[in-house]
Amino acid sequence: MTSTDLLGSMIARRRRQLGRSQQRLADQLCALSGRATITKNEVSRYERGKRLPNAASLRLLASALGLPLADLERAAGVRGRSAPAVETVDEREEDALDRREMFRQLAAASLVVAGWPVGVARGAELPARITPEHVAELREATGLYRTWVRRHGGGGLGRHITALLERASAMHGAARDEPTRGLLLECIADLAGLGAYIARDVEAHDYAGRMYQLGLQAAKAAGDRHLGGHLIVRMAGHNIELRRPDETLGLLASARRAAVAVLTPGERANQHCIEAWANAQCGDVAAVRRAVGQAEDEFAKSDGAAAPEWGGQHVTEAELYSLTGAGYVDLARIDARHCAVAVERLERAISLRGEAHARNRTLDLLSLAEALVIARESAAAARAADQALGQLDRITSGRLRRRLTEVATTFGAHGGSRDDTDDLRSRLMAAAGPAHPS
Repeated sequence: MTSTDLLGSMIARRRRQLGRSQQRLADQLCALSGRATITKNEVSRYERGKRLPNAASLRLLASALGLPLADLERAAGVRGRSAPAVETVDEREEDALDRREMFRQLAAASLVVAGWPVGVARGAELPARITPEHVAELREATGLYRTWVRRHGGGGLGRHITALLERASAMHGAARDEPTRGLLLECIADLAGLGAYIARDVEAHDYAGRMYQLGLQAAKAAGDRHLGGHLIVRMAGHNIELRRPDETLGLLASARRAAVAVLTPGERANQHCIEAWANAQCGDVAAVRRAVGQAEDEFAKSDGAAAPEWGGQHVTEAELYSLTGAGYVDLARIDARHCAVAVERLERAISLRGEAHARNRTLDLLSLAEALVIARESAAAARAADQALGQLDRITSGRLRRRLTEVATTFGAHGGSRDDTDDLRSRLMAAAGPAHPS
């Protein structure tokens, strides 16, 4: 037996002793490493002897599996001549395989939600009996990725979410009692909503739309009008990012009709914030002010009430000031007199953001830089942009890359001919990198 075979057998045996799936072990390795790029396929390659973990990965495996590092190093230490070479796959080919797998998993989840039985995927492991504890594990994993996106952006997470979707769908087919099946439908709806948010962040907009549709179907099948209304509002947020204000306002009206009886004041405040931004894109100043006032009134009624995990990040004071501040930046592009309000609101949002929301804080800093440069406050704009650039090494986000390009363009239009402004514009463009189709 080669060293990779010996190590692979050790990993697989210990994982089974602990009652963990390859997906759950991959999730743990992601959490321990602070990276979201370790998949169940990577674990499978380790176990089949197709890939030898490096020293850092061995340390992670030792911690996750509760094995002595020395034992793993001994098993991996001397590779015989017949040991398989480390598997190398062209990155573009691997990305294409990931995309095909994600679409397959999305299709399988859609069939389950529609009521069609779908078999367990090859190599998947399911408990003999599906219990609420297994549902809780799914929710815990979903929460892990939700936290990651807030801090680091959505890059590299899509395949993890669709793998969880496939697992939730298989568990739904295997569950025997209706209450558990209902909980699993809610998990599918939540996962689809998170998957759509991640797809938005990496500029995969068509895929985000398909995810939202799956989420709405699952929420309807589960009879959860609250979650369904939340997903419609998130679709409105997607359209405001794409600068489709009419579609945004139509979706907000649909959300109110669908879930008016279950919306909390915080959720109504969030909807009014998005409404304000949509009206700003239409150039309707009076409608913006009216919607901002309604948002603030509703938020004052919320009194810090707890929100469901899937909605918590959208009903905060920071989000209130961030969304309305972004709306006033859009107005400032038409009339610079709106810059002062935009700056005031965005500075407030930034002051309320912590490290746990680093991605959104960086987006707020870029919007602030944009408002300041429109106001001809070049030095302050440069400071805000510099702060945003200083955060980029921890964030992977296609939307953030697009915003860097947009802000650089604004600097070019409003920053004058100062050398420091030109230099900052060049650094923003360099940080954005080459353009990628959405």
